[in-house]
Amino acid sequence: MNPTLPTTSKSQIATWAACLYTALMGLGMAYMKSVRGITYDMPEMMNVIWFFMLVGTALTGFFVVRYFGWQAVGFRQLRPRQLLWLALPIAILVVMWTTLIQGLNSTPLSVGQWQLFAIAGFTTFLVGVNEEIMYRGIVLHGFLTTRSVPKAMLTSAIAFSLLHAVNIFGGVPIASVPFQLALTFLFGCFFAPLMLQLNHIVPLIIFHWLWDFCLFASSILGEQVHSNVTHASFAFFPIEFVLAILLWRRIKKEQPISTQPAIPNP
Repeated sequence: MNPTLPTTSKSQIATWAACLYTALMGLGMAYMKSVRGITYDMPEMMNVIWFFMLVGTALTGFFVVRYFGWQAVGFRQLRPRQLLWLALPIAILVVMWTTLIQGLNSTPLSVGQWQLFAIAGFTTFLVGVNEEIMYRGIVLHGFLTTRSVPKAMLTSAIAFSLLHAVNIFGGVPIASVPFQLALTFLFGCFFAPLMLQLNHIVPLIIFHWLWDFCLFASSILGEQVHSNVTHASFAFFPIEFVLAILLWRRIKKEQPISTQPAIPNP
């Protein structure tokens, strides 16, 4: 971390980091569809997108090491009691995984499909790491240095939502994009204050990874299993909405918790 860098520039750096990461993912989607002929709804996308995720990991790591530091983006002491906020989301995740495992037990897979499973696990892990560190780490904490807590959380949620607009380059229908943006915005509105309450980013990374992997892996098992897992996931959204409201209200009342120095002195 550069100790001479003015604190007021952290939000600008976070903006550049998010823009570069979004551009990289857009490039990956465009290459996947235009060059490889694979669209976003095909499990085979994992065979292509893993490389861009790996580059994204390097990009994210560069910004953390060069401008912020790992502690500043969320690798701090965990507040274990705050994990209760994830109790209901984890319960839904358990239902999704139970559905996935049941489908896996009843569906014989080829060697190629098992390989795709492994690639999906690796790629979705990178998705969880990259997106959490970038949007609940760099962007959220970067804007906490120059904006109020609500504005920083809102900026984090908007930036995370806009990232998913590039999926249109991967073949997502234009009509589906607003719905996807709305869902990811809601996700961001939940995870931004949750990051501040937990004081640690790793639980968010793990949840994000397990969620994405379950959805993508289910698509490898066929339409029926994927549909069952997707339907199970729908219960998450109203719960997420309520929890987001409660968290924002709590953050507003507990400013000392959420406004601790985002960029510790070196």
